[in-house]
Amino acid sequence: MTNFFPFLKKQLSTESKQSIVSSTEINLQTLYCPKIQFTTFLKGIDNVHIDVCLSPQFMALTQQLIDAYAKERIRARKNLTFKPSATIQSQLNEFNSQYNALVTAFIHRAKENKDIELAKLFQLSVVKFILYAVNNQIEQLVTEFRNASLGDGTSKNQQQIELYNAALWINQNKNSLIHQIMDELFNQIRWVETSVANRLREALLGVTTILPLDMLLNPLLQSAGEYDHEILMTHYVLFSQDNYKNFNFSYLNELIEEIFEEIVKNCDLNIKDDESAKNNTFEEIGFSWKDVPDNIAILFELSEDVQQSENNSASIKVRLRCLRRIYKILEHVYSKAQISLSILAAYETPRLYQYYVHLLKPHFIYQVLCGDIEIQVAAYKLQNELKIKPLRQQNQSLPSINELSEAQKQLRRSLRQAKGINSRFIHFIKDIVNYRRDLKYYQLMCRALDQINLLTQEQDIQLSRSNGILYEFLLEKEYPNTNNHIRCHTIIKADLRGSTTVTSELCKRGLNPATHFSLNFFNPISKLVEIFGAEKVFIEGDAVILSLFEFQNNPEQWLATARACGLAREMLAVVQAQNQVSIAHQLPILELGIGICYSPEAPAFLYDGQQRIMISPAIGDADRLSSCSWKLRRKYEHQKLYKRVMVFKQPPTDAFKGEKGMTTFRYNLNGIELSSLAFNKLKTEIALHRFSLQLPGDEQKNQFYAGIFTDTQKETHLVAVREDRVRLWQEETDHYPALDELYYEVVTHPEILKHIKQKVITNS
Repeated sequence: MTNFFPFLKKQLSTESKQSIVSSTEINLQTLYCPKIQFTTFLKGIDNVHIDVCLSPQFMALTQQLIDAYAKERIRARKNLTFKPSATIQSQLNEFNSQYNALVTAFIHRAKENKDIELAKLFQLSVVKFILYAVNNQIEQLVTEFRNASLGDGTSKNQQQIELYNAALWINQNKNSLIHQIMDELFNQIRWVETSVANRLREALLGVTTILPLDMLLNPLLQSAGEYDHEILMTHYVLFSQDNYKNFNFSYLNELIEEIFEEIVKNCDLNIKDDESAKNNTFEEIGFSWKDVPDNIAILFELSEDVQQSENNSASIKVRLRCLRRIYKILEHVYSKAQISLSILAAYETPRLYQYYVHLLKPHFIYQVLCGDIEIQVAAYKLQNELKIKPLRQQNQSLPSINELSEAQKQLRRSLRQAKGINSRFIHFIKDIVNYRRDLKYYQLMCRALDQINLLTQEQDIQLSRSNGILYEFLLEKEYPNTNNHIRCHTIIKADLRGSTTVTSELCKRGLNPATHFSLNFFNPISKLVEIFGAEKVFIEGDAVILSLFEFQNNPEQWLATARACGLAREMLAVVQAQNQVSIAHQLPILELGIGICYSPEAPAFLYDGQQRIMISPAIGDADRLSSCSWKLRRKYEHQKLYKRVMVFKQPPTDAFKGEKGMTTFRYNLNGIELSSLAFNKLKTEIALHRFSLQLPGDEQKNQFYAGIFTDTQKETHLVAVREDRVRLWQEETDHYPALDELYYEVVTHPEILKHIKQKVITNS
């Protein structure tokens, strides 16, 4: 801190008591409030949090480091000047290297979209993992040592006693141990973030900082609570834990606010505050220039640049007058608050805490220095502690109560000799402001971390990943093949009718229906599934559901709908062949109705053990397309039809209109209906030739589309689609007016296919 007091005193001694004639403009920094907006991220498997998976290698290495560090510190628990061994330091260096590799892999993958919110999620996820890993590992060690110390319940040996003492020491020093480990890990992260990662982010993402390190590596995150004594002494200043005292944080916070308000009100300052802080998403936290430690030096000190300026004397005079008023305010508040002894005691406590080798707690020492506890009580407590834990300083001498007694007397002498405020009070204000800043960042961090669900169980990771809702931050070599990312999918639903009757007839004859269907239907379909690149979703009894996926980085295979049409035709061919066998053996024949639907998104998945279960709205849509109305079946079953799919809309007067959400019903007997969305997708997959053909019995020509596609084995196939209008059903007549709504049938009639094939060859 710059010592401006001699310079200020000299100036004020010769300065007249004239009022400030001009205002002083001071540029103060505003506490940066990063906007953490995770609203655009997909919710995870619990529909509440955001699922995140970190590199397994990074997590394993970190957990090994934490375990090794903790055990080494526990073994050296009587050594207050503990420093990590060369082995631990080597592991810390490896952690540094692994985190650097993790950051590098993420930045290179994020450079295309420059997604800053995703970068924030990455940083927060790493911090959350470290917080979890350290706390969890310490708890595991306590349990491990305690269980090992129990033995068989008989007399304990020396090793069991040692383990019991280790577990006891962890419980008594848990906060300190957690703080030490986290501090080491955070230092490694800080080094990477301010060096390699900083330069790489600037080069590839165009930013140097994602989240401020004061927030990301906040010391308050390293403690069990906001008022941990060792955290306060190490990073801020110790203050009272007693609510009735005038040195607790609530009181000190109000005191700081009063000082700033009085300065702004009485010193004619034109403070340039950043408006962005007033528009933050956490207004109730209240981010302000009053929470920036660097502003204390700007307000309360005269910078060396200003002091040494010869051409700015008028500005210096104005600034000096401002400082004089500020210090009058400080002196008034300082005397009114009556906290001078508390401040001296707070800054003396850390030295005595080390001297007494942690035998006396910080707040106890502070209370003795302030006179709230008699020195005789402290002597008695120290005597008892030395009996239990005879720790010594490095010089092997036992700590004496005289050190505390002499410190208490010295504080009172300093208090009597002090005149007005001093630099210690300015330093104290800065420490409290530093704590205010970190407390607000801590609240902001807790809110952000609460939105993240770190997945560690393999089944949870698999479930989240397969549903496309997992955010993975891995080392480059750990990223799965991006070809496995599903971009869209097509569903085939086949409604197999007549299987129950066939099964019953086979059983009556003493034949095996299971082997019959396996050999003549399911086995051939299984071969077709592989050829056309499909997967089985559900095949059982009279229900057959198949899926075809398209993967993000495999555009040459983006033929899901065309292949679904080809597969559906082949499935019909299998049924027709089976029917020939059934007719020869005088068995009932099978009938099939197939629906094909497309979804431009990846399906969702859940798992029953290792069994993956698909969830997709396209399954329900395909089910409706594969259905066949019994009313239409009775009407058309004895007619020779070239159309195997027809769709009718229920009239407004139909009593059953809208039942189960349906407004249409269809005839689909050994036919394949293609949804409109699937037809539009088909047009993007292959070049379709358009034809107009008039079918027997039709008054107008039908529109047909045909094209060629290849299966997974590079064999070519013809797909033909008939476009027709939905008809309005009229119960009392055979006249069905055409509506504007269209439907699509994959052509399976051999005569039509033959005619279309000739046209395709001719046009080609």
